[in-house]
Amino acid sequence: MTALDISPSDPAISLWLRAEAADLTKIWDIFADVPVQVGLIAERLGLEVISLTLPTDISGLIRKKANGAFEIHVNNTDSAVRQRFTVCHEIAHYLLHRSLIDSEGITDNILYRSKLTNRQEAEANKLGAAILLPWPRITEWHNERYGRGPHKENIEQIASAFRASSLAVGFRLGI
Repeated sequence: MTALDISPSDPAISLWLRAEAADLTKIWDIFADVPVQVGLIAERLGLEVISLTLPTDISGLIRKKANGAFEIHVNNTDSAVRQRFTVCHEIAHYLLHRSLIDSEGITDNILYRSKLTNRQEAEANKLGAAILLPWPRITEWHNERYGRGPHKENIEQIASAFRASSLAVGFRLGI
């Protein structure tokens, strides 16, 4: 799979096409794995992921360090599937909104989404879910097991296989 292999049926296609091709080339082969190795994606993009205890209303943040590198902080008190989604969400901010990330960062909490617009947060959620749950892999995985495309009846099974929450799977499937 290459960056040019974005499925036209992928609900996140418009966001994938906005990401820099050079970034996608660095990470595209990782999407062949189930579950997706989100830490490896961050590493290949040069993003340091730091797990630490954050206030309970903050899932994560991405910020630009003084040396120009970027780091993601993820709340280690969240569930493992939530942490995986948070890393993907912050990677999505990096891919789509890099120019807006400064030393204060983009902090994602439950009620307030930093200085970004709701549209930018929705984009990061959508692309974050696409990173965690690659459309071709979900489709192939589901077809092999159930003989048809992804369906809401199998959200829990998809979530388990991809180490994602059922909420993220439902969001990705548009249900």
